[in-house]
Amino acid sequence: MAAISSIRKHGVALMLIIGFALLAFILGDLSQVSRTFSNKNIMTKIDGKKMDRVYSEQYEQNTALMRLLQEKSSFDENETYQIHDMTWRNMLQNAVVDKQLKALGLEYTDQMIEDFKADMLASLSTNRPNQFLAQFANALAKYYGPENAMSILSHMDEYANNDQVKDLYNAYQAIVRFALSYEKESHYSALAQNAIYFSDPMAKQLSKDNQMAMLSLMPVNPQAPSFSSITASVDEKEMKDFYNKHKNDLFNIHEKNRDIDVAVFPINPTPNDLKAIEDSVRADFQKFMAATSLEAYSAEMGNGSVDSTYYKSDDINLDVLDSLIFKASVGSFIEPYNYENQKWYFGKVYGGAARPDSINVATIELPFKTADNTTAKYSKSQAKALADSLKTVIAGNQASIFQLQANYLNGRQQTDSTFWLPERGTIQELYNSLLATPNGGVYVYKAPNGYIVFQVLERTAPIDKRQFVLYDYDIAASEATVNAIKSQANQFAASINNADELMSTAAKKGIQTVKGTNVLSMAANIGQLPNCRDIVSWAFSDDVEKNDISDVINVDRMFYAVASVRNIRNEGVQKYKDVKGDIEAMLTGEKKVDMVAEQVRKALASSDMQTLAQQYGTQVTDSVVVFFTGDAYQNRGIENRAIAGIFNAPQNKPTAVAGKNMVYVVDVKAKNKNEATKDLMAEKSALQSMVLGRERGEATLINYFVENTKILDNRCKFYQK
Repeated sequence: MAAISSIRKHGVALMLIIGFALLAFILGDLSQVSRTFSNKNIMTKIDGKKMDRVYSEQYEQNTALMRLLQEKSSFDENETYQIHDMTWRNMLQNAVVDKQLKALGLEYTDQMIEDFKADMLASLSTNRPNQFLAQFANALAKYYGPENAMSILSHMDEYANNDQVKDLYNAYQAIVRFALSYEKESHYSALAQNAIYFSDPMAKQLSKDNQMAMLSLMPVNPQAPSFSSITASVDEKEMKDFYNKHKNDLFNIHEKNRDIDVAVFPINPTPNDLKAIEDSVRADFQKFMAATSLEAYSAEMGNGSVDSTYYKSDDINLDVLDSLIFKASVGSFIEPYNYENQKWYFGKVYGGAARPDSINVATIELPFKTADNTTAKYSKSQAKALADSLKTVIAGNQASIFQLQANYLNGRQQTDSTFWLPERGTIQELYNSLLATPNGGVYVYKAPNGYIVFQVLERTAPIDKRQFVLYDYDIAASEATVNAIKSQANQFAASINNADELMSTAAKKGIQTVKGTNVLSMAANIGQLPNCRDIVSWAFSDDVEKNDISDVINVDRMFYAVASVRNIRNEGVQKYKDVKGDIEAMLTGEKKVDMVAEQVRKALASSDMQTLAQQYGTQVTDSVVVFFTGDAYQNRGIENRAIAGIFNAPQNKPTAVAGKNMVYVVDVKAKNKNEATKDLMAEKSALQSMVLGRERGEATLINYFVENTKILDNRCKFYQK
């Protein structure tokens, strides 16, 4: 339950005696995951304003929040990339919305933001809580108890400069920022919802054009074996004309990217490695069983002190091992166990007891003067004498601890007078001492900067717990195996000169390859290949050019990689020569669809749909309803290019119409025109869907503003492992 609730209610002294093991597990040490942000260069700019500090702060806040909500102490590279991406997009969107609101005469002052935070907190006591803060409060309540979560949130601003709980503060700041972003977007939405206007004549024309058709449908794949002999080609003029017509809409890149080909050399242990690892584990287990004591074995093996913590079954996250530990009798050994071919484990259950999982206490804090706290009221000896005196008074029932608390608030408000201390997350010595104190009893604890008078009020029902030691061994390739694989990768890298040779040589030698298309500069994965930050960072280096070959890269000891940059795309309209291949593939693909459609039409002259369905390996579906103005999801996935052809097709005469990627054989049975609605609202809604897709109007506007905001994004140069 809740040690952390005491931060505000019980002051600095209690913070120092509570072990923050639980908080550290959930939030971890942020410095291990935060990236280094150098001041030598500018990392980000939005509309000419340098945003390096804002970005790094918000990234730290978002990381802390994700750790708390996802109950993780660290993230893999893909998850870290997602946090970076969330941070960047949220920062961009906030900048755009703030700018647009300001232009409309609405700015959020500091006081408005403080009022907003107060309303967020107050909403938790209603039946319509702020969903952002409610999720955060639920996460806090899960670990610190629901009775303490509100106290933590009420005084969160006071933790800003407290390093011990800075991660918790950061998580809260992220929640407030996301909630405020949503609030601003809602205000902008209310102002912008009428920014897109569709005239009545346009709506009436749509109503006139809008039809419903009932038909039999047979989709035909142009890549089916039946059409393998059909080939299409386009000439230079066709491609250049297409480029000139569409370069600003199809080939205008808003975020630089690369096509990266990778040859992969997995680092897997050989059968000899696996046998050597198991032999080593079993030899150490024999030493472990023969050791005179756990302490002696730990000292000999350099494993540090023996963990004295008591654990309940739910505390053990490894499947199978939790049952092994709790089924074993106290004093028994845990035999060597291969866990999912990742690690070997062995150990011993050396203690067991039925213990309460948390203890409810009331406290009085008596901080004394130290070098860090020169304003304390008492000296160390005075605080000790007062603590002993209070213990005598409370234990003798001369006054209750609750009556006395009011005299020792040290400037704080007396709100909640009790709190629960969990076993995990509290210093073991303190918890054991409180456990030995009967309900109603009093215990005095000396903290580094004060004395704490505890009265034990109650405790949870005892549950079965265990003390155990567990030693683990990684199942990994030996150094000899690693060196042999690295040598193979080096030989491969030396034998190739460009991206084409990487792929062809790898194919000849049976080496695994991955093709990454449109890889962004902050990406963590290339295709389905994980943990690729080092490869991506290399590909986006200023001195790397198209067809360059990388050095051999070791990816987290999981695999070696050799990469090549097949294509480079920077922001702006791409040059014709760089997209010529894409245009050729697009146009030849569409041309083949048209050629297949023509062949199918000719086949229909002497055959029927059912016969052709068997020939082409497809099926005929009857009673299919399509709408001229319907989205693809409403029209059985039929491509828009084909819809016009369907509504121009004759009735009761099967024909083939071409889409962009598919051919559709249709037999139109009936067509019905729709009457315009009285207020034309349905037609205008359909127009909005046709123009904007399924997005809301304000979302489309925000995306437009983001795409047309002047930005500098050099984050990939700062985001290193």
